[in-house]
Amino acid sequence: MENCRLGDRKINKNQHDPRKLIYTKQGEKWLSQFDALDQETAKLLLNSLTLVSHTEFRRNLEALILDVSTKVAGPVALYAVRELKKESTKCQLFSNHVVPFFDQVTKSNNGKNVNSIGISSDQGSEAIVAQIIRQLSKANPEKTLNHPSKEELRVQRCDSLIFIDDYIGSGKRVSDFIDAFWRDRTIASWLSSKHIKIQVVAYSATARGLRHLEFLKASPELIIYRDSATFTTLPIKLEKKDALLRLCEKYGRKALKGRKHFWWGYQKSMSSLVFEHGCPNNTPAILWDPDDKNGKWVGIFPNRTVDTSTASVFPPEIVCGNTIQTLHDVGQTRLAMSGALMRRGAVGALILMVLGLIAKGQRKRSTICYATGLNSKDCELLLSKCIKWKFLTPERRITPQGLSELSAAKQTSFSPKGYLAVGSDYYYPRQLRETTYD
Repeated sequence: MENCRLGDRKINKNQHDPRKLIYTKQGEKWLSQFDALDQETAKLLLNSLTLVSHTEFRRNLEALILDVSTKVAGPVALYAVRELKKESTKCQLFSNHVVPFFDQVTKSNNGKNVNSIGISSDQGSEAIVAQIIRQLSKANPEKTLNHPSKEELRVQRCDSLIFIDDYIGSGKRVSDFIDAFWRDRTIASWLSSKHIKIQVVAYSATARGLRHLEFLKASPELIIYRDSATFTTLPIKLEKKDALLRLCEKYGRKALKGRKHFWWGYQKSMSSLVFEHGCPNNTPAILWDPDDKNGKWVGIFPNRTVDTSTASVFPPEIVCGNTIQTLHDVGQTRLAMSGALMRRGAVGALILMVLGLIAKGQRKRSTICYATGLNSKDCELLLSKCIKWKFLTPERRITPQGLSELSAAKQTSFSPKGYLAVGSDYYYPRQLRETTYD
């Protein structure tokens, strides 16, 4: 909770900063495709992205998997979520039903494991997740099983099937993966009799994706590290959100003319999160160009990949953004201009930020996570403090006491003669001590 930018300081060229993405070679090439009047909105789109580095992703996903598995009494089975085969029928080549999981995988020579990734040459995030699973299983083979076969599940008497993914956007891929297990009669019987349960662990997820999974028959337990904001839930003014939607439509016609359902991301997800290992297709199509190089559009993440120069701006960890600018964007101008944020300390500034957001109707946890840089767990802890101190109701609505706290903060005057701005590089003395002689 300590890494917050209180002001709009100049970007340090020696530091990782998501705002530097626009200044990379690929970023400049991408921006040049927009009309002059649309370039500011294009910059807003890029600067609003949450960039997740390899270090940030792997460290926190591993910790989350370990935390979930240690809370289960017996052994757990770890599986990397991936695209699965669909059943074919006489009427159509593919149906909406997936083939049961163990009917489409290959067993190892000893019959204890199944292949961790698909046979397709295009192995995305599942390859990285599978490698994480392999490392965790090596460290504790009796507790965490690496893609065990159905027979091995029975022998080891696993208590939980843990399905792991990097990102849950629309929720369809994870839903199909769960359905592939549910369609296996043996697994369905174990689930119905409560001999085993399904847990889904992901680094991040949208609220829409989580809602989709909550209504599945298998009743999976959902655990994520960070709530993912979308461009429609960002803490910015409504007219800016509308401008982003129009931009994605206008230039989406150039990027993917014949695939309208991708202009705003897959199933209109409008995701704003990008991993260093790849850009999800839930993000707007203008961020990535299609595989077929027709020369009409160049994405900043070509074919959803991240090149070396672009990857250099991904920060080692997610931190709080520019709090003053965020407060301006949601209409809390007086609070932003007061000196309260600089005098309350790191946690106090975050609490004022949360109260300021919620007072303007920005109550979604994903929005608060985005504005504060906190993960889901820390965000809940901060919200629980606000509820405990009666600043907020349990429904995340601001109370009269919370409004009084905001009002008092807005009255705090800020004088440049008082304190130096946090992070100032230079100090100029206003007066010198009189010369003395010994």
